[in-house]
Amino acid sequence: MTDDPPEHMPQSFHDALMAHPLIRELWNHFPENMFLVRVEDDSHFSVEAANPAQVDTIGRECLGKPLPDFMPAATAESIYTRYRECVALNKPMRYQEHAAFYDEHGNEQYGYWLTLIVPLHNAADDPQRVTHLFGIAQDVTELHQARDALERHNQALEARVEQRTADLQHANRELRLLNGQLEEMAIRDFLTGCYNRRHIETLGQREVERARRYGTSLSVLMIDLDAFKQVNDTQGHAAGDAVLKRVAESLQGALRASDQLGRFGGDEFLILLPESDIDDARITADRMQQRAREQADVSISVGIATLRPEEKSLESLTARADQRLLAAKRAFHREASD
Repeated sequence: MTDDPPEHMPQSFHDALMAHPLIRELWNHFPENMFLVRVEDDSHFSVEAANPAQVDTIGRECLGKPLPDFMPAATAESIYTRYRECVALNKPMRYQEHAAFYDEHGNEQYGYWLTLIVPLHNAADDPQRVTHLFGIAQDVTELHQARDALERHNQALEARVEQRTADLQHANRELRLLNGQLEEMAIRDFLTGCYNRRHIETLGQREVERARRYGTSLSVLMIDLDAFKQVNDTQGHAAGDAVLKRVAESLQGALRASDQLGRFGGDEFLILLPESDIDDARITADRMQQRAREQADVSISVGIATLRPEEKSLESLTARADQRLLAAKRAFHREASD
């Protein structure tokens, strides 16, 4: 071990190290930055000693110089603020700092350090006056960058999860919409938009059971278009389809919210009239015949049946309505032939 002092240490500090070889070894070989800062009378500071690790970090001679000589003024002032606080409190401080400095080529370098500064007293006239600050700074730049990278990665993952969640929610909404459309298609007649036969019969049986359970009335109307075959034969099926659509719209417009309309087959419709007796059903039938003539320009025949106490199924109820519809159709044809 040589007795020559390192060129970046003043003689006074070197003499102190020489008196303690182990401390000198620690100073010269400690892997983290170590430095001694002198407190100036104007509340500024200058570097009095720096270990080899500190000098290697800065990459240039810094001894005896104020901080703004080798780092940006904003960084120097931020560090000065820490130093002044340590002097004022007269107790050690530990903090993390983001600092910039100029390398030997004058280029700005950035890094993060976990720093500990300790106030020292070396004034014979005032033992309580802080004359120096001793510091140890651990370079945590890589750790900070790794943490930033992890944070960016987590944010990217969160964004992906959020996007996938949004995509999944959108897909679920689309699926619910599609399922709703499929369910609607399963119960609707594709041409007229009213209920199909299977669904109107399901609803009808429920209404029969409800009427029997609560002792309420229930009537049904079986409706058939008069001379519909003639429309198909003379004008074509497209014209017949258009007539069916207009009739369905006119019938639907004459119903209450609780009434139900379904296409029973061909040009035949079934209407459920909950809580309607025979008189109510006749009034509704008359209204529908009038609307069909005015809005669809077609006449319709109607068969009416009201639920009997002994009846338990929609089938028997519609069978009686269908018989009366046939009678109404025969009457129509007799009138037409006269």
